[in-house]
Amino acid sequence: MKVLVVDEVGYTCYVHTRLLEELGYEVICASSGFEALSILEMDSEIKIMFSELVMRELDGLDLFLKVQKQERYNDDGQLDSPMFFLLTSLQPGSQSQNRQLERLELAKKLGITGVIYKTRDREELKQAFGHNLKAALGELSEAAPLDIHTPAQHLCEIIKDIIESKNLDAAEEFFDLIKTQTEYLEFFIESSQKQVETA
Repeated sequence: MKVLVVDEVGYTCYVHTRLLEELGYEVICASSGFEALSILEMDSEIKIMFSELVMRELDGLDLFLKVQKQERYNDDGQLDSPMFFLLTSLQPGSQSQNRQLERLELAKKLGITGVIYKTRDREELKQAFGHNLKAALGELSEAAPLDIHTPAQHLCEIIKDIIESKNLDAAEEFFDLIKTQTEYLEFFIESSQKQVETA
Protein backbone atom coordinates (compact mmCIF):
# COMPACT_ATOMS: atom_id res chain seq x y z
CA MET A 1 0.00 0.00 0.00
CA LYS A 2 1.40 3.40 -1.01
CA VAL A 3 1.73 6.25 1.50
CA LEU A 4 2.51 9.95 0.99
CA VAL A 5 4.40 11.80 3.75
CA VAL A 6 4.39 15.62 3.71
CA ASP A 7 6.90 17.65 5.72
CA GLU A 8 9.00 20.74 4.96
CA VAL A 9 11.91 19.40 7.02
CA GLY A 10 13.86 16.92 4.91
CA TYR A 11 15.33 14.95 7.81
CA THR A 12 11.93 14.57 9.50
CA CYS A 13 10.42 13.37 6.24
CA TYR A 14 13.26 10.85 5.92
CA VAL A 15 12.74 9.50 9.46
CA HIS A 16 8.98 9.10 8.97
CA THR A 17 9.57 7.44 5.61
CA ARG A 18 11.94 4.88 7.12
CA LEU A 19 9.54 4.04 9.97
CA LEU A 20 6.65 3.48 7.56
CA GLU A 21 8.84 1.37 5.29
CA GLU A 22 9.73 -0.79 8.29
CA LEU A 23 5.99 -1.29 8.80
CA GLY A 24 5.76 -2.58 5.22
CA TYR A 25 4.51 0.42 3.27
CA GLU A 26 5.75 1.97 0.05
CA VAL A 27 6.42 5.63 0.80
CA ILE A 28 6.70 8.84 -1.23
CA CYS A 29 7.84 12.08 0.42
CA ALA A 30 6.73 15.64 -0.44
CA SER A 31 8.42 18.78 0.90
CA SER A 32 5.31 20.99 0.69
CA GLY A 33 1.54 20.83 0.47
CA PHE A 34 1.58 21.97 -3.15
CA GLU A 35 4.07 19.27 -4.10
CA ALA A 36 1.85 16.73 -2.34
CA LEU A 37 -1.15 17.81 -4.43
CA SER A 38 0.87 17.41 -7.63
CA ILE A 39 2.01 13.93 -6.59
CA LEU A 40 -1.55 12.92 -5.73
CA GLU A 41 -2.76 14.10 -9.11
CA MET A 42 -0.21 11.89 -10.89
CA ASP A 43 -0.25 8.83 -8.62
CA SER A 44 -3.59 7.04 -8.24
CA GLU A 45 -2.12 4.34 -5.96
CA ILE A 46 -1.67 6.58 -2.91
CA LYS A 47 -4.21 5.51 -0.28
CA ILE A 48 -2.87 7.18 2.87
CA MET A 49 -1.36 10.58 3.71
CA PHE A 50 0.61 11.80 6.72
CA SER A 51 1.09 15.58 6.83
CA GLU A 52 2.82 17.87 9.29
CA LEU A 53 0.27 20.27 10.78
CA VAL A 54 2.54 23.34 10.76
CA MET A 55 3.84 24.32 7.32
CA ARG A 56 4.43 27.74 5.79
CA GLU A 57 2.59 27.96 2.47
CA LEU A 58 -0.11 25.38 3.03
CA ASP A 59 -0.54 23.90 6.50
CA GLY A 60 -1.81 20.41 7.19
CA LEU A 61 -5.44 21.45 7.64
CA ASP A 62 -5.53 23.49 4.42
CA LEU A 63 -3.89 20.60 2.59
CA PHE A 64 -6.53 18.21 3.93
CA LEU A 65 -9.32 20.47 2.66
CA LYS A 66 -7.74 20.71 -0.80
CA VAL A 67 -7.24 16.94 -0.94
CA GLN A 68 -10.94 16.43 -0.21
CA LYS A 69 -11.85 18.63 -3.18
CA GLN A 70 -9.29 17.11 -5.55
CA GLU A 71 -10.72 14.70 -8.11
CA ARG A 72 -8.58 11.64 -8.84
CA TYR A 73 -9.22 8.85 -11.30
CA ASN A 74 -7.84 5.52 -12.41
CA ASP A 75 -9.01 3.06 -15.09
CA ASP A 76 -11.94 2.02 -12.88
CA GLY A 77 -13.27 5.54 -12.37
CA GLN A 78 -13.15 8.19 -9.64
CA LEU A 79 -11.14 7.44 -6.51
CA ASP A 80 -11.98 8.16 -2.89
CA SER A 81 -9.80 10.71 -1.10
CA PRO A 82 -6.87 9.10 0.72
CA MET A 83 -6.96 8.58 4.47
CA PHE A 84 -5.42 11.68 6.04
CA PHE A 85 -3.39 11.80 9.26
CA LEU A 86 -1.93 14.96 10.80
CA LEU A 87 1.48 14.94 12.48
CA THR A 88 2.05 17.36 15.35
CA SER A 89 4.57 18.09 18.10
CA LEU A 90 1.70 19.16 20.34
CA GLN A 91 0.96 16.63 23.03
CA PRO A 92 -2.54 15.52 24.12
CA GLY A 93 -3.91 17.96 26.70
CA SER A 94 -1.45 20.71 25.76
CA GLN A 95 -2.72 24.25 26.39
CA SER A 96 0.16 26.05 24.68
CA GLN A 97 0.44 27.20 21.08
CA ASN A 98 -3.25 28.09 20.89
CA ARG A 99 -3.45 28.61 17.12
CA GLN A 100 -1.98 25.16 16.43
CA LEU A 101 -4.37 23.64 18.95
CA GLU A 102 -7.33 25.39 17.33
CA ARG A 103 -6.28 24.18 13.88
CA LEU A 104 -5.89 20.65 15.18
CA GLU A 105 -9.31 20.63 16.84
CA LEU A 106 -10.91 22.03 13.68
CA ALA A 107 -9.22 19.33 11.60
CA LYS A 108 -10.70 16.65 13.87
CA LYS A 109 -14.17 18.14 13.47
CA LEU A 110 -13.76 18.26 9.69
CA GLY A 111 -13.04 14.56 9.53
CA ILE A 112 -9.33 13.78 9.34
CA THR A 113 -8.58 10.10 9.85
CA GLY A 114 -6.35 10.59 12.88
CA VAL A 115 -3.54 12.45 14.64
CA ILE A 116 0.03 11.28 15.24
CA TYR A 117 1.54 12.98 18.28
CA LYS A 118 5.25 13.08 17.48
CA THR A 119 7.86 11.95 19.97
CA ARG A 120 11.65 11.89 19.81
CA ASP A 121 11.64 8.22 20.76
CA ARG A 122 11.91 6.29 17.50
CA GLU A 123 10.15 3.14 18.69
CA GLU A 124 7.30 5.09 20.29
CA LEU A 125 6.77 6.98 17.04
CA LYS A 126 6.83 3.77 15.04
CA GLN A 127 4.24 2.27 17.39
CA ALA A 128 2.08 5.38 16.96
CA PHE A 129 2.17 4.99 13.18
CA GLY A 130 1.37 1.28 13.44
CA HIS A 131 -1.45 1.73 15.96
CA ASN A 132 -3.15 4.48 13.96
CA LEU A 133 -2.84 2.57 10.70
CA LYS A 134 -4.21 -0.60 12.26
CA ALA A 135 -7.14 1.32 13.76
CA ALA A 136 -7.91 2.94 10.41
CA LEU A 137 -7.34 -0.05 8.16
CA GLY A 138 -8.35 -2.88 10.47
CA GLU A 139 -7.03 -6.21 9.33
CA LEU A 140 -5.81 -4.71 6.05
CA SER A 141 -2.85 -3.13 7.82
CA GLU A 142 -1.66 -6.55 8.93
CA ALA A 143 -1.72 -7.68 5.32
CA ALA A 144 0.47 -4.81 4.08
CA PRO A 145 3.36 -6.33 2.11
CA LEU A 146 6.77 -6.24 3.74
CA ASP A 147 9.02 -4.25 1.43
CA ILE A 148 12.58 -5.56 1.78
CA HIS A 149 14.00 -4.01 -1.38
CA THR A 150 13.48 -0.33 -0.48
CA PRO A 151 15.21 -0.37 2.97
CA ALA A 152 18.04 -2.47 1.49
CA GLN A 153 18.45 0.07 -1.28
CA HIS A 154 18.64 2.88 1.30
CA LEU A 155 21.25 0.91 3.22
CA CYS A 156 23.42 0.52 0.11
CA GLU A 157 23.10 4.24 -0.64
CA ILE A 158 24.15 5.18 2.91
CA ILE A 159 27.19 2.91 2.75
CA LYS A 160 28.14 4.38 -0.62
CA ASP A 161 27.83 7.94 0.75
CA ILE A 162 29.99 7.12 3.78
CA ILE A 163 32.71 5.57 1.61
CA GLU A 164 32.68 8.49 -0.83
CA SER A 165 32.93 10.97 2.06
CA LYS A 166 36.02 9.10 3.37
CA ASN A 167 34.75 9.68 6.91
CA LEU A 168 36.41 6.96 8.98
CA ASP A 169 34.57 7.80 12.22
CA ALA A 170 31.18 7.60 10.50
CA ALA A 171 32.19 4.36 8.81
CA GLU A 172 33.23 2.73 12.10
CA GLU A 173 30.10 3.93 13.91
CA PHE A 174 27.83 2.71 11.11
CA PHE A 175 29.67 -0.63 10.92
CA ASP A 176 29.12 -1.22 14.66
CA LEU A 177 25.43 -0.40 14.24
CA ILE A 178 25.03 -2.78 11.30
CA LYS A 179 26.96 -5.51 13.12
CA THR A 180 24.62 -5.29 16.12
CA GLN A 181 21.51 -5.38 13.94
CA THR A 182 22.93 -8.32 11.98
CA GLU A 183 23.41 -10.24 15.23
CA TYR A 184 19.74 -9.65 16.09
CA LEU A 185 18.73 -10.91 12.66
CA GLU A 186 20.99 -13.95 12.97
CA PHE A 187 19.47 -14.80 16.36
CA PHE A 188 15.96 -14.51 14.89
CA ILE A 189 16.85 -16.81 11.97
CA GLU A 190 18.41 -19.44 14.24
CA SER A 191 15.46 -19.34 16.66
CA SER A 192 12.96 -19.63 13.82
CA GLN A 193 14.82 -22.57 12.29
CA LYS A 194 14.85 -24.39 15.63
CA GLN A 195 11.09 -23.88 15.99
CA VAL A 196 10.56 -25.37 12.52
CA GLU A 197 12.79 -28.36 13.32
CA THR A 198 10.96 -29.13 16.57
CA ALA A 199 7.49 -28.64 15.08
